[in-house]
Amino acid sequence: MIFRRIAEAIRTRDWFTFSIEFAIVVAGVFIGIQVANWNEARKLAAQESSYLEQLREEIQNYLIGVEQRVAYTAEVIGAGERALAYLDGDGECGNHCEELLVDFFHSSQVWGSSAQMAKYRELERLGFPSDPAVRELVREFYFFIQDGSYVNEFPSAYRETVRGHINPEAFRQLWGRCLAILSGQIETLSRDCVADLGVLNSSTMLQSIHADPLLKQQLQFWLGQNLLAETIFPGMRVRGEAAMAALERVLAD
Repeated sequence: MIFRRIAEAIRTRDWFTFSIEFAIVVAGVFIGIQVANWNEARKLAAQESSYLEQLREEIQNYLIGVEQRVAYTAEVIGAGERALAYLDGDGECGNHCEELLVDFFHSSQVWGSSAQMAKYRELERLGFPSDPAVRELVREFYFFIQDGSYVNEFPSAYRETVRGHINPEAFRQLWGRCLAILSGQIETLSRDCVADLGVLNSSTMLQSIHADPLLKQQLQFWLGQNLLAETIFPGMRVRGEAAMAALERVLAD
């Protein structure tokens, strides 16, 4: 209808009416574009909020995992230091044979799970977080955990060597009560199998371990890797908490 009036105004050279009608058309188009842009921006903001909630949950879960890895790594280091002291000694285990066998077993453990970065990579592709400062904090955290995870993520030569000296019966006890999987995924180390190992000849296995010329050097390397991991964990925690705080500020706006 409005275009018919514009055409009529042009035909009759009614430039005043033409100007008004044309202005109405332009204003309508402009308002339509603005509304469409506003709707698109609102949809994009809602999508970003949804993704950032998921990212926050991923980081939060990883920070929980860091605390679990701190405890796990501390057990590996403590066991490794006691095992190394035994290797530096005369090979006699006295009344501590079972405890020492557990130490050699625990000191060979590896966390073995990679950093979970699926949500982060998806958001990087989408350009989220849109705030450059928040995006940089998130990126710094994920880069840090990606580099840090390689330190003690893979089994060492020490693990294979020392376990070659432990017989199957001892492994049944070690795997049965000195290691547990919580909630189907979190591995924890305990010493509940010490009494069960008492029925075995632990001293014979320890003498074999003590006589192996490769073990000391391999254990020292593996201890070094875990000691490095121990120094990295605080940095993971600080960067993760900074990323979490930034995400919470964005989501609260």
